[in-house]
Amino acid sequence: MPDDSMASEKDAGSAKSPTRKRGKGFPVVPLSEAASILKEAGKYGFEHPTASFAGHMGHTSITSGAFRQRLAAFRDWGLITGRGDMLTMTEVARKIAMPTDDAAEREALQQAFWNCDVFTGLHEGMAKGQPLDRDRVGSQAVHGFGVAPTRAQLFARSFVDSAVAAHLARIDAQGNLVLLEPDNDSQHDGGGELDEQPIITQVDESRPAQTTRVIDRELSGAGSPTIRQSWPITGGEIILEVRSAESLPATAFGDIGDVVTKLEELAASLSPADESDVTDEGGES
Repeated sequence: MPDDSMASEKDAGSAKSPTRKRGKGFPVVPLSEAASILKEAGKYGFEHPTASFAGHMGHTSITSGAFRQRLAAFRDWGLITGRGDMLTMTEVARKIAMPTDDAAEREALQQAFWNCDVFTGLHEGMAKGQPLDRDRVGSQAVHGFGVAPTRAQLFARSFVDSAVAAHLARIDAQGNLVLLEPDNDSQHDGGGELDEQPIITQVDESRPAQTTRVIDRELSGAGSPTIRQSWPITGGEIILEVRSAESLPATAFGDIGDVVTKLEELAASLSPADESDVTDEGGES
């Protein structure tokens, strides 16, 4: 015969431990801060070991909860791809890191903002051109989008800073938020493609065998890209450099790609692999 006292105790225990509903997630790193991190990391390329990217974010551990939460924000913004040992900036992130002009950067920032569903929904649902206090923003996020009440202030801070950074809002003289109508060309356009420009990456100092491609703005002038790519070989290096006073046509990059492939093969043949320098894929020398 079942023990009624045990059953009652079990029911009481269950009542004390209700299932806790998880609040709606959002980027905890404001877009303005994310852009600054991208610009710094972009000086060293568009692909980074996870540990290196953590350093640009101010973290020393890639296993900490704080780092994982902040890294998730970059994914929410649609700024990085890849998992494990390597992270790669998306096209939107590259335009933020190294914009061709102010308009291109503004467009990329707005696209990153639209990549966050909860921010997009809140911006669309609230009045434009009228002063809004931050408490109202946080309250709307809680009641309209399921953000946890304990995170309402954090949400409001990230939303406000991000909307201002994306030129989708401004702060008035009284410190209130004023939402702006979005640019017609930027809203929900899927990010679009990068303008026809050379791929810009730079070698990570910890990976000396990686190819380098840079735009030398001082030598070529604004809007006049220079492609410079180098391959270390035994006792020297191979260099491919293209300088032009005009922007290169899109068709040129296919031909340059063919040349790059041949030069990579040549560099490999002139640099016999040294087993002592070989690392697993994704590792660092």
